[in-house]
Amino acid sequence: MAGNEGMTRIDPGSPVYQEVARLYRIAQEMRPGGQDLWNGELYSRTDDKLGGLSPDKTLRLHQDLVLDHLTGGEPSHDPDRQAQALATVLHESLHARVEKDAPQEPNAVRALESIGLDEGLTEVATMEDYDAFVQQAGYDDAEKATPAYAGAVHATGELLDRATSSDAERTELLNKAVDQPVAMRFDTIADSIVRNELADSVPPDAEHQQAARAHLVNQMSVEEWAAVHKRDGLGPTTASLTNEGLDNGVAQIREHYQNTPDEPYPAQAPNAAAEVAADTGHQQEQQRTAPTPGRDQPVDLTKLPPPDATTRLPNHTTPGTTPQPIPAAPEPSSPQTIQPEAQPNPQPAAQATGQNGDPMRFLNNQAPAAHATRTTPSLGDGSRGAGAPAGPSISRTTPARTPTPDRGGRD
Repeated sequence: MAGNEGMTRIDPGSPVYQEVARLYRIAQEMRPGGQDLWNGELYSRTDDKLGGLSPDKTLRLHQDLVLDHLTGGEPSHDPDRQAQALATVLHESLHARVEKDAPQEPNAVRALESIGLDEGLTEVATMEDYDAFVQQAGYDDAEKATPAYAGAVHATGELLDRATSSDAERTELLNKAVDQPVAMRFDTIADSIVRNELADSVPPDAEHQQAARAHLVNQMSVEEWAAVHKRDGLGPTTASLTNEGLDNGVAQIREHYQNTPDEPYPAQAPNAAAEVAADTGHQQEQQRTAPTPGRDQPVDLTKLPPPDATTRLPNHTTPGTTPQPIPAAPEPSSPQTIQPEAQPNPQPAAQATGQNGDPMRFLNNQAPAAHATRTTPSLGDGSRGAGAPAGPSISRTTPARTPTPDRGGRD
């Protein structure tokens, strides 16, 4: 929903607004130091979404499924829904802490794959913070919430396990990752892998480190991440392909340093436009006049529709169904068709399993990156339905119960 049509603005002086604002402040204080992107406008909704932080920074929460269960600590007539409501506010508050884009960073993944990882990390952090959050908020008798985005949570959990060697290190990496812009989270995890698995190969020099991270980012950000938050069953596949890509990437980096220990790994930067701008002394330039295939075309994530990160809805994923196309981002009034330039044969390392495509895959109908090993999947519509959508939704798993009219049937 592009605007606020069909939604009702909540009076800032009303008790429900005050409760949402109170919960939001508690969530922000639990993880200080980030952004505060909510503009203070609150709307109630009655559509198929539990909640979301919109592109105009308004917070929209479902009247029946969320707002009605924010009681200031009093028990709800539906404890499971109250747990979902509290988790929804916490989840959206975490999204409001960080920017999405990092256009000047060469290792930024400005593509839909970052949305899948973002949802996984945000939901893992939501579950980590949930008990302390409800206690601080005075909801002492609140039920335990069930994680949303089961597929993304599974794949993210496996990736965090791969990148760390202890529970304490895993928690530290999670905290560090959710503090970064959405586009930089693969790079944050790659840094941990370089330190843990390649410390004996990659020199500490910044150029060597950045190049090694870039190669691992390309290998781990497999295109399945672009849909894993929409399809619960895709979690194990995404985790397996990610791990396979990392195995290949680590082996390729080791082999490179055995043969040419003084040269940085010849990686293609995920956000090559930023690398070119830095090399030419134009760090503020975000566009290139002659883009090349792959991840060489910059995308301003702040002008795109909100990622699936902006919505939390109950689970209605139907195994085996095909996701529906996601709405395209707003296009310029006079769009240009850019023809890819011919490219030389890639380096052997660029053909390894796990490499994915260009940043324009945030938009529909864009060609995948050159040398990508799989085609980009058809993505869903970016919503998590409380009703009964035609295709698979972004699945927030909740405890099974008898279907109710406003939630719709459950698988």
